[in-house]
Amino acid sequence: MDVKLARVIGWLQRNLEGEVEMQEQTIASIAEDVKEALRKQFTQTNARSKEFRVRPSNVGKPRCQLQMEKAGAEQLKPDYNFLMRMTLGDVVEAVLKGIIQEAGVPGYKGTERVTAHIGDVELSGELDLTFDEQPDDIKSTSDWAYRNKFVSWSTLKHGDSFGYVPQLHVYAKGKETLPGGIWAVNISTGQINRIECDDTQDEQDKILADVAETIRVLDDSDTPFTRCFEDEPETFYKTETGNRRLGNECGWCRFRFACWPGLQERESVFSKAKNKPTVAYTQLTNFPEEEEAYA
Repeated sequence: MDVKLARVIGWLQRNLEGEVEMQEQTIASIAEDVKEALRKQFTQTNARSKEFRVRPSNVGKPRCQLQMEKAGAEQLKPDYNFLMRMTLGDVVEAVLKGIIQEAGVPGYKGTERVTAHIGDVELSGELDLTFDEQPDDIKSTSDWAYRNKFVSWSTLKHGDSFGYVPQLHVYAKGKETLPGGIWAVNISTGQINRIECDDTQDEQDKILADVAETIRVLDDSDTPFTRCFEDEPETFYKTETGNRRLGNECGWCRFRFACWPGLQERESVFSKAKNKPTVAYTQLTNFPEEEEAYA
């Protein structure tokens, strides 16, 4: 187990057994962080700017999504639970940082503003925490993401649609070091994991070169929009149906209807389940025989 994680879990276990308690100073610090999170999420004076700009937190997202956002393409409005998820994430971050401090993890330092120079551009943002000046990040996750993505650095990089890895590398660039790792908190179970970054300097250079290319594309108005992903064939019992659908990466994108004209989101036409899954069809021309009359 990661030594920093072991220290935190050990403190939590000792707290459950009544051996240690959280100091009032730490509780007050957590409360201040939570109050600031509430101001950020629920007051107009601190509302997120609607003007598009490249930030460490978004520069690692799919380039096509950023192109759409900058162009002002029509996007799906988030439901109310998006705001609750963001708020819960802020609270989880504040509490975990307090626990890390109480656990006495060596080299810990809290939030700080970091600026990284990527080519001719400065990217600035708030870094969650550092250990001996190496940047770490904290993410609250669903149970599925905790079990399938926040398992190791390689699994996170393989499905990093939110750009968590480039974000941490940008902060590391600003600190002139390599990233430390990412803490994941399962908001369904309360489990905590820390996956340590094992990227080399060469790998960081490649990631930051890709970040620089993203910035160049977004700054160049003559660069045409290009999808980063293609749709895929629908399959039923491992057999292609003749229909096509969006993959997972595009299925969560709030610009998917602007990017894919004619997109249909409806219950699977081939599923026999009582509660049929919703499928985002880019091409829907084939129905089961009993469904054709209702198409």
